Amino acid sequence: MLRLLRVGVLILLFLAFLDPRWPMPGRVVYLLDFSPSARESVFALADRLPRDVIYVAFAERAARLPSPTARRLDLGERTDLKAAFQEAEALRPSRVVLVSDGLFEPIPAPFPLDAVYVPPKPHVAVELVPPPYPLYGETVGVGVVLEAPLSVETRLRVEGPAGTWERSLRVEGRKSLVYTFPLTEKAGVRAVVEGSWGRSEAQVSLQPADRGKALVLGDPALARYLEVQGFQVEEGPFRLPLEADLVAVGLGVLDLPEGAPEALRGYLRQGGGLLFTATPKGLFFGGWDRALPEDLPLKPLGRKGAALVLVMDVSGSMEGEKLSLAVAGALELVRSAAEEDYLGVVLFSSTHRVLFPLRPMTEQGKKEAESLLLSVQAGGGTVLGSAFREAVRLLQGVPVERKGILVLSDGLISDPQDPILALAEASGLEVSAMALGADADRAFLQELSRRGGGRYYQAGTAQELPRLFLREGQEVFQGESLEGRFPLRTRPHPLTEGFAPPPLAVLLPARAEPWAEVLLESEGRAILAIGERGEGRVAALATDLSRSWRGWKDAASFLGGLARYLMGGKKALALYAYPEGKGVQVVVLGHLERPLFLSGGQEMPLVPTGPGRYEIQAQAPGVLLDGPRRLPLAFPLPGEWTPRDGKAVLKTLAEASHGRLLALEDLGRPGSSPLPLRPYLLALALALFLLERFSEARRGFSR
Repeated sequence: MLRLLRVGVLILLFLAFLDPRWPMPGRVVYLLDFSPSARESVFALADRLPRDVIYVAFAERAARLPSPTARRLDLGERTDLKAAFQEAEALRPSRVVLVSDGLFEPIPAPFPLDAVYVPPKPHVAVELVPPPYPLYGETVGVGVVLEAPLSVETRLRVEGPAGTWERSLRVEGRKSLVYTFPLTEKAGVRAVVEGSWGRSEAQVSLQPADRGKALVLGDPALARYLEVQGFQVEEGPFRLPLEADLVAVGLGVLDLPEGAPEALRGYLRQGGGLLFTATPKGLFFGGWDRALPEDLPLKPLGRKGAALVLVMDVSGSMEGEKLSLAVAGALELVRSAAEEDYLGVVLFSSTHRVLFPLRPMTEQGKKEAESLLLSVQAGGGTVLGSAFREAVRLLQGVPVERKGILVLSDGLISDPQDPILALAEASGLEVSAMALGADADRAFLQELSRRGGGRYYQAGTAQELPRLFLREGQEVFQGESLEGRFPLRTRPHPLTEGFAPPPLAVLLPARAEPWAEVLLESEGRAILAIGERGEGRVAALATDLSRSWRGWKDAASFLGGLARYLMGGKKALALYAYPEGKGVQVVVLGHLERPLFLSGGQEMPLVPTGPGRYEIQAQAPGVLLDGPRRLPLAFPLPGEWTPRDGKAVLKTLAEASHGRLLALEDLGRPGSSPLPLRPYLLALALALFLLERFSEARRGFSR
C-alpha cells in the first residue's frame, strides 16, 4: 500500500511539471471591422456568425453590439485597431476573433487573437495634398492622390484656378497626379472621382504663406516681371537698413550712395538675396565686378584691356588727409582693373619718381601696387612737366589700344604749362585731370583734359577722391556689349526645368566664377549664373531685360522662380510631401547647407538626389532644419483605402499572438478557456504524501 502511495505521489508531481490544462467553455469576443472599406463584406457575414458571443464593432471608435446583425455607421471613416483592442481587453475574453480586410497598420495584440479575412469594397478614394509652404506668385502643385485596394475603372474631375481636368483611368493601388497653377490669391481645388462603385470627393484651400519683398534699383523691366509674380516691389531709393528679401541692382556703384557696396556685401553674407542685371548702368558698366569682386558670379569675358598711368601730386600741400585719400583713390583704381589691364603710377613734387611702371593688374601685380602706394609720402614743390613726359614714355609700346593718363594736383603748377599742353595734344593719349580743393590750378587742369581729349573732375574735398578715381577707372577699364540674336542653352537645374528661353537681343560677354553655377549660356558665354556667399544667394544676368525676352510669355515665371530661389537664404525654394509606401516622401528643392528632418526627437539627414534636390522618406510630421531655418512640415499619412495585402497583415497579426488565420467555416466554433490543472495535481500529490506518512506512522505504532 505504501509503495502504491509513493508511486502515486511521483506520478502526480510529474504531471504537475507538465502543466496540463483542461478545456473549459470561455468568453469569446468578435471584433467586427466597420470601417468604410470592410463593413459591406462584414455585413454580408452577419447571418453566419454565432449568437452566443460578444460583439464589438470598430472603425475610428469602438462600441458593443447587441447582435451580429446590428449595424453602426457612426464610428468614423478610418481604422483605429488600438481602440478595438482596448474595448475587447476590458471584457477579459478567453478568445478574440478579428473579422477585417486588414487595410491598417498592424499593432501587437494584448491577447491571443484569431483573424478572419474579408475582401475590401471596390472603391477609389481621392485626397488632395497641398504644398506645405506655398509662396505668393509661385506656380504650385496640388497632389491628387487616388487609392484603390482593388483594380477599378474611374472618372476623375479636378476643378480649380487652372480650369477643369477630366479624364478616365484605371486605378489599382496608388496613383498620383499633380494639378498646377500660379498662386496669386487664396485658391480652392476640388476633386471628384466616380465609378460603378460610387463617388468620392475632396477639396482643399490654399493661402499664400508669404509675399516676397523686392527692392529693385534701376531696372524697371525686372520690376514689372516681379510684380506680375506677386512680389511686393519697391523701386528705390537705396536706404539702410536693407529690409527686403531680395535686392535687384541695375545701377552702377557710383549711382548709389557711398558705402553701398559694403552694405550689399553684408546683406548678402547675412542671408539676403542679390540679383545683378545688365542695364546700361548696371553689372559690368556699373563697376560691380570691381567693387564686389568676390561676390559677383559673372566676370567680363574678352576685354581688350587698357593702360592708365596715374600722375599724382605729392608736394608738401598734399601731406595729411589729402594724401591718405588720394592713396585710397589710387587703390580703387588698382581694384577696378582686370588682369588684362595695365596700371602705373608716377609721383611728382619738386622732381618726379616712378612709383611703379606699367604692369598687368594680375593678382600679384595688384598686391605689389597696393604695397607701394601705401608707402607714399609728401613733401616738396609742384613740378609736373618731367612727370608728365615720363608717363607718356611709359605708355609707349604697351600692347593695348586704349591708353590714358590721369593727372591729380591740389596746387599751382610751377613749371611752364605750354609744353605740357602741347604734349598732351600731340601724344594721341586720353589725358584726364583732377583738381583737388580751391587752391588747385583748375584752369590749367581743365585745359589739359580738353587738349588731351579726356575728362575733368573737380573734387571740392579730399573725401570725394576715392569715388572720382573709381569713376575714371570705370571709364578707362570698361567692357562692351554685343547686339544681335544669341541663342540660349539651359543647363539642368530645378530653376530651368520646363523653360525654353528664346534668343537674346543683347548680352555682355561673361564667364562664370569657379564657385558659381551657370544656368543659361550662349556659345560658351555665361548668361545667368548663381551662387552662395555666406548665408545668402547671389545671381548675375548678363542681358538687358528691357531689350531681351520682351515677347517671351514665360519670362515672368522664370524670373519669379529665380527671385524666390535667391530669397531662399531665408526661405525654402519649394517644399513638397506626398504619400508613398508606408509613409510620406518629402522633397525639398534648393541649395541647402545641411538639411535635417526632425521628427519624434530624432534628426535624419535629407539625401541629395539631384542638383538642388533633397529627399527623405518620413513616417510622421516634423520640422525641416537647415542652418537657422526651421520649417514645420505636416503631411497626410496613408488613409483608409491605402492598398495593402490585408490577408498577409491579418495572418502576421494572428500568428504573432499565438493565434491563427481562420477560414469562414471556422467562424461558429465555440470558444474555450483552458483550466490549469497544476494546482489540483500538486494538492492531490500532497494529500497522498500525507496519507503515506500517516499510514507509515500507524504501522510503526501497531508494532
